Amino acid sequence: MRIARIVAVLLGACRRRALMASLLMATGSLALAIPTARAEDHVKISVFEGTFVNLPIYVAQELHIFEKHGVKAELIYGKGIQVTNIMVSGAADFGAFAVEHAVLVASKGQDVRLLVLNQTQPPFALVVRNGVPTPNAGKPFPAMLRDLKGLKISISSVGASSDLALRFLLPLAGLDPQSDVKLIPSGDPASQVAALKNGLVDAMIGIEPAQTEAVLGLKIGKSILDLEKGEGPGVYHDYAYNAVFTRQSYLDSHAAAAKAVVASVVEAETIIADPARIDDVMKAVAVNMRGLDQGLLKEYVEHYREIWRPVATRVGIENVNTVLMGAKQITEPVPYDTLVARDYMPTEFAAKTQ
Repeated sequence: MRIARIVAVLLGACRRRALMASLLMATGSLALAIPTARAEDHVKISVFEGTFVNLPIYVAQELHIFEKHGVKAELIYGKGIQVTNIMVSGAADFGAFAVEHAVLVASKGQDVRLLVLNQTQPPFALVVRNGVPTPNAGKPFPAMLRDLKGLKISISSVGASSDLALRFLLPLAGLDPQSDVKLIPSGDPASQVAALKNGLVDAMIGIEPAQTEAVLGLKIGKSILDLEKGEGPGVYHDYAYNAVFTRQSYLDSHAAAAKAVVASVVEAETIIADPARIDDVMKAVAVNMRGLDQGLLKEYVEHYREIWRPVATRVGIENVNTVLMGAKQITEPVPYDTLVARDYMPTEFAAKTQ
């Protein structure tokens, strides 16, 4: 009898273990059957530091819009053509840089695809230091450019958009960029303003917030040509200036991440366009443009909020090609369909601007 009881106990234990194993297997199968939440894709985006051309990226980052759309963005900073090279080399998944740079590298067979615009109008203004004669200021374009002859002019870097813009503009006034002026690479906007303030250059072609700081903040210079206000040649009136790019090789395997980045930029631009959201926009400005008069920067955003638009038009891309051919940087245009990833590019933009 004792042996029989022991056997019964052992058999019961075995049954319990078998039942437990079955339950565990069933639970495991159930866990596999329930879909888990999609993990955030980690993406790297090469950008400029402290400049309004990348304002939509700053807003999307600071207001956690990237995370809302399922990606965690890491911003990698560069200057001038560096931002393009970081993305093209594969060191970043996306890059937020000038469309001109993308056309240049695309014309050489590099893998680059435009997804969504950050900014339409070119952000350049030609600012001449106070005390430097400008007898043609206020005259119709391109007369004011003739006052630049013999001057030292600050650009951000060789090959940067500021450099390309001058190489296109100066010949329209009969000036040779190689011999009639001296182009001085000065670095980021803050460094350009410092060069102007300290008399290292006579003038600068800068992107915001450089001209606002120089003209309205420090009051050390005067603007003689402001492309952002629509002054200058008509080719700049419908333009594709700065955009988010990636490589086709990345798109082929990361379509969802690319769509998330596009959606994030569009949402950020919707916020920028909405006057009621100015305080949210200024949170991003304060973080990315330290040491500058936030009141002046706020005025700038409120005045120019319509330049941050996502749609790259065919005319806008054609005009970029026109500028680069005029600057003798390319010999033939890069077609819209070669550059733009049309499956990702927004076709319209409805934003609250009143």
